[in-house]
Amino acid sequence: MMMNGKRFTRNLWTGTKNIGKTITQNLWTVILDIVAVNAAYYLTLLLRFYVNNELRDVARDYYMPAFERFAPYYTVLTILVFIGFRLYGGMWQFAGINDMNRIIGANALTTAIQIVGTTLVFPPVDHPRMPLTYYLIGALLQFIFIAGIRFGYRILLVEKRKVAGRKVSAIPTLVIGAGETARKAIVHMEDTPYRAIVAADDKSAGKTLNGVPVVADYRRALQSVKAVFIADRKLDAETRKEIRETCEAEGIEVQDYTGALSNLGGRVPVASLLEMVRGPVTIITDAGEEKEYPDGEEALKALQEQVEVEEIRGAKIFLRKPSSRPYAGYDAWAQQHEKDTGEEVSFF
Repeated sequence: MMMNGKRFTRNLWTGTKNIGKTITQNLWTVILDIVAVNAAYYLTLLLRFYVNNELRDVARDYYMPAFERFAPYYTVLTILVFIGFRLYGGMWQFAGINDMNRIIGANALTTAIQIVGTTLVFPPVDHPRMPLTYYLIGALLQFIFIAGIRFGYRILLVEKRKVAGRKVSAIPTLVIGAGETARKAIVHMEDTPYRAIVAADDKSAGKTLNGVPVVADYRRALQSVKAVFIADRKLDAETRKEIRETCEAEGIEVQDYTGALSNLGGRVPVASLLEMVRGPVTIITDAGEEKEYPDGEEALKALQEQVEVEEIRGAKIFLRKPSSRPYAGYDAWAQQHEKDTGEEVSFF
């Protein structure tokens, strides 16, 4: 979600007080941004008016001079806007949806500045404003450049991992399921020796999941894999047992990722809690069912639906289905989080 005005002003004031430090610590990013924001609108004029190997008179005599007059002011204002939207100092190797939202917000505001500046402050001589294509294409190119500067690092890291992964002997893996849990399992494999080459789900056969083909019957795919990841929350216990027995008979490694990758959305993080439990633990559901497990990892794998912690008594953990009401203290925590970080709580 885009940054609200109050938070933008606070970030801008904090950033401008330390503008020298901000620019010094992010010098290369600032330089690239300066080039990008000016190149975006300069290239737009070339795309629009460069015809038959020459720039048309209207652009050379009117639009280019207006662009050049406003460019220094636009550059300074843009850097300040980027500081206000905290586009400097980020850990871009982990860039995500919130970072993209800030880039979109910054681009929208700078586009408005460009429109006002070239219409009211530095309009072209004998023209009320720049062409509409100048604003539309320029804003699009600027967004692509600015996002590319920041997300490019993450893309390079992903490609580097893929190249490194091709140099080692990958373990061909079958994923059972074609839903969100299966997608998480496929993404999870990117940092492991395992590589998903096929997924199995009778309802999604013939489609692809994250580029992985989906087949109907997992048995046919067993001949070409050395490992199986179970990642379908809807599988019943009997089917899971059948898959394990079949894989054991074929000498194929099998892992169940259903619990570990699907029970992450409770208001109290069940996954994080159970991952820390090393000894025996007893799980009690809101229906009164009680079962003991050798450790937290086994308990997590056994969970088949989204749950949250209701109470902890020694080695006993009481679980319940997620409720619509926030847990106690949520409002105070959310307010403190926004005060400390300058961001509203987001669950993207």
